[in-house]
Amino acid sequence: MLKHLSTPARLCALTCLLLLATGCVHHRHSIGLGATGTGEQSARQYYILFGFFGTNDVSAQRLADGLTSYTIETSYGFMDILLQPLLLPLTMTSRTVTVRT
Repeated sequence: MLKHLSTPARLCALTCLLLLATGCVHHRHSIGLGATGTGEQSARQYYILFGFFGTNDVSAQRLADGLTSYTIETSYGFMDILLQPLLLPLTMTSRTVTVRT
């Protein structure tokens, strides 16, 4: 099927296939009543050795600014997928932590 395509076309087709095969992961946790306002803060969390060790500390409580009702969303989204080719040689991964207040 791909025998008649040039090498750059094959590489492009393979890249498109791999991008379609990757998925986004999204987790939502509600604390108290959950988000009651429109405030939002985001931070990126990095891990080394494919997630075994965290390199930075992202605290949802600090992002919530002492509130008792907020929603924490952790996701591995499109931006994390774009960062992956840069981080993979360092055996690093990332995820985004968003706190909605």
